[in-house]
Amino acid sequence: MGLNDWKRVLVFGAHIDDEIIGPGGTIARLAKAGSEVWVVTFTGGTRDTGYSRIDLKDSIADLRRAEAANADIVLGIKERLFLGKPSQGVVNDTANYQECVRLIRQIKPDVIFTHWDEDKHRDHRAVSEITDEARWKAWDHVLADLGAPYYTPELYFYEILELFPHPTILVNITETMDIKLSAMDTMTSQLDVLPNVKDYIRGVGLTRGFSRGTQYAEAFLRSNLLATPL
Repeated sequence: MGLNDWKRVLVFGAHIDDEIIGPGGTIARLAKAGSEVWVVTFTGGTRDTGYSRIDLKDSIADLRRAEAANADIVLGIKERLFLGKPSQGVVNDTANYQECVRLIRQIKPDVIFTHWDEDKHRDHRAVSEITDEARWKAWDHVLADLGAPYYTPELYFYEILELFPHPTILVNITETMDIKLSAMDTMTSQLDVLPNVKDYIRGVGLTRGFSRGTQYAEAFLRSNLLATPL
C-alpha cells in the first residue's frame, strides 16, 4: 500500500498538538485528497500539565480542547477522540491497551500513525508501545466483545522530540506546510510552553525535504512488529 491507498487513517497522539508537530503535513495532504482521518488523543482531560503560567492551571484542559477543535478544522480531521488520561501519566496497562484494540477494530484504518518509542517524553513512549502492540492484538481472534478481528496493513511512527536515523519513507508536504503551521497557530496556550516550536517544525521539514529532494517533507519509520501476510 502507499499514500494513495490510505483512505481511512488513524493517528494516535499522547497530547493535543502531537499530531500537528509530527504528521500534521501528511494529515493535511491526506485530508485534502479525500481521506478520512481520525485522531485519538490520550490526554486532554482534567489533569493537563501544559501550562506555562499558574493562572492557567484550572482552565488549561478546557482551553486546550477548544484549541484542538480549531486545529481539527485547519487540518481536515474527521473526528478526534479523547481518552482523558492524565498528562505525564499515560501507562501501558490493560485498560488503555484494550481501548486501542477496540478503536482499531471500530475505525478499521488502512494505516496507523503513532509515536516512536525512542522519545524523551514518557507519555510518547507509552503511547508508542500500547498502539504498536494493539495493532497486532486487534487482528488476533480474541476479545470478541471489543469487535471483530481487523488487520491494519501498515503502522508508521512519527517524529516529535527525536529524529529517526534511518526513516522508512519521506512524505512531500511542500504544499501543506502552511496548513501545518496554521494548525500550530491554533495552539495559543502552547507557544510559550514550546518556545520557537514553529521554527523547529519548519527546520525539521526543511531537513527532511532536503533528503527527499523537495522543499519540505515528513519522515516516518515503519513498524516491524507485525509481518505483512501475502
